Amino acid sequence: MKKTARTKILFLALLSSLSFTKPILSETPSDVGERIIHTTKFTYWIDPTSSVPLESVLKTGQFSKITDDFINFGFLEGTLWLKLDPKDFPDPIKYPLLLIQAHNIDSVELFHKNDGNTYVVSKSGHIQPVFQREIPHRNFAFRIGHEKETILIAIRSEISLQFAFVFTNQRNLQREDYISQWIYGLFFGSLGIIILYNLAIAFFVRDRNYFYYIGYVLFFGLGQLSLLGFWGYFFVPDSYFWKRIGIPVFFSICLFFFVLFTSHFLKLKTRIPKVARFYQVLGVFSLLNAVVALFGGISQSSIGVSLLSVLICISLLIVLVWGIWRRIRSFYYFAIAFVLLLLTCTVYGLLKFGILPSNPFLEEMLFPIASLADITLFALALADRIQLLRQEKDMALAQVTSLRRERKISRDILMQSLPKTIPNVKNLQIQIFILPMKDVGGDFYEYFSPNPYEIGIVLCDVSGHGIPASLISAMGKVAFTTQKDNISSPKQVLEGMNRVLYGNCNPQYVTASYVYLNTSTKVWRFGRAGHPSAYLQRASGEIIKVHPKGKIIGVFPEIQIEESSYLVEPKDRILILSDGVLECFTPEGKMYGEAGLLEFLRTNRGLPNHLFKGKLIQDLESFSKAEIKEWEDDLTFIFLELV
Repeated sequence: MKKTARTKILFLALLSSLSFTKPILSETPSDVGERIIHTTKFTYWIDPTSSVPLESVLKTGQFSKITDDFINFGFLEGTLWLKLDPKDFPDPIKYPLLLIQAHNIDSVELFHKNDGNTYVVSKSGHIQPVFQREIPHRNFAFRIGHEKETILIAIRSEISLQFAFVFTNQRNLQREDYISQWIYGLFFGSLGIIILYNLAIAFFVRDRNYFYYIGYVLFFGLGQLSLLGFWGYFFVPDSYFWKRIGIPVFFSICLFFFVLFTSHFLKLKTRIPKVARFYQVLGVFSLLNAVVALFGGISQSSIGVSLLSVLICISLLIVLVWGIWRRIRSFYYFAIAFVLLLLTCTVYGLLKFGILPSNPFLEEMLFPIASLADITLFALALADRIQLLRQEKDMALAQVTSLRRERKISRDILMQSLPKTIPNVKNLQIQIFILPMKDVGGDFYEYFSPNPYEIGIVLCDVSGHGIPASLISAMGKVAFTTQKDNISSPKQVLEGMNRVLYGNCNPQYVTASYVYLNTSTKVWRFGRAGHPSAYLQRASGEIIKVHPKGKIIGVFPEIQIEESSYLVEPKDRILILSDGVLECFTPEGKMYGEAGLLEFLRTNRGLPNHLFKGKLIQDLESFSKAEIKEWEDDLTFIFLELV
């Protein structure tokens, strides 16, 4: 019977290919013929306590006939005794070898009598190092002389027990090994390539779904190596411990990665939180199941793997039905893969519990064929997910580019709408600086000078940024132009602007400062609507913080604005600003604030007016350790000095 493909890591393919040319037995002229499955010629008896001595087995045991070529005993406690009567021996010339077609048996002992009196024992199974067996093989093979008396076989195993008895010869055994190991080598090599390829992608895209997928494939492959006997034959031939725990440990960790992969790929935490929590519990139990195996609970852990597999498959079926009903694209590839996995795990679980009759085809072919298709579909699902993410990224980039273009247009419109020249007022020097946030901001200013001695300047800050702020800025400029008749009264200007803008700003608002200055009468009036204070610095160096009361504009039908009035003299300085100046931060989070501004004003009292703007910008950049153009807020200030 040909054996099928199974998971082999890349260099395992090389090892196995090297072993093809090394005969298992020396060739003799009698090595002719093929193979026969002889399971039904054996009879069996189970000693549940493993207490009956060898000499009493034939007398004590009540042997029953075996009816299946590939028999399934499930999780068996005790010792399984099998006997073959001399009348049922096959032709010793054609079939000199007995092969127990199974990969995971703890102990196999074959008893026969050469001299007719005492039993001779040949040992195999995990407990026996591979190269100390009579015939080193990933299955359990014995040389049979076909004695004239009944032979007995004692089998003990903590893992689910399925096997067939095959009589064959050296030539056929070598031929079958050559074919099957090539197939398995290709299969395991394919898994190795899949792991390496997806590992490279994982480090490139930094998507943990790939790491969960790689963990799933890796430990599934190791589990298949154990299931097929390659793990014990190639990697741990002398270790009874690692040969026994391979199946429950590797498949338990495989299930752990599988539930993580499923939960994260399908975004169950946001879509179905209860199922995500259930999978977290299953993941924890999978790891605990591996720990149980490591501490010797092989049988319990093997049962746990089967139960966890069934639970995962049943829950996934429900999840997939939900996802397909909701028409979620990421569920489609998974649906095909998971249904295939569900069927495979369900059938395998039924096989292990003895509910379905076992046979070599199902035992050998079920997982390799299903897993290769399953893993391929998972890879396609990941590739489709990356393609979707790329499309979403491209769409987002296109939207950002379009939005930036629109913001640049708005910024250009706003900057072009600002006054093109500095007002020319006698005995007054003016410095103005405005820098919108990156693409477009909400700060703007406007002025009106009806004669060479009077000027009214409004400085506004619209909440938020972007196109909405730009549009409200434009409306604010229009609102200011309606108040030119009230230029000498900050109260009337700001209250009038509020009446125009009320109801047109929601959900945003405007803060504003208004300065009226008459250089002939030396009168300065100031009003504010939720805006930062103004600062009056006398020629003597004294700094006065001017902070009259006033609510923000655009939110309330009517607002009450207070105004402050001062007489000013030559060399007195006035500074109004937006909050971008005060809310300048260091990388450590320290704010420039009013303290920093007052220190700057004191230190630079004697600085010429035309150098004030550049010096303040330099101080802010030095404090923040960043260029002004990289700031996240608008920056505006207006500096007046009487001469």
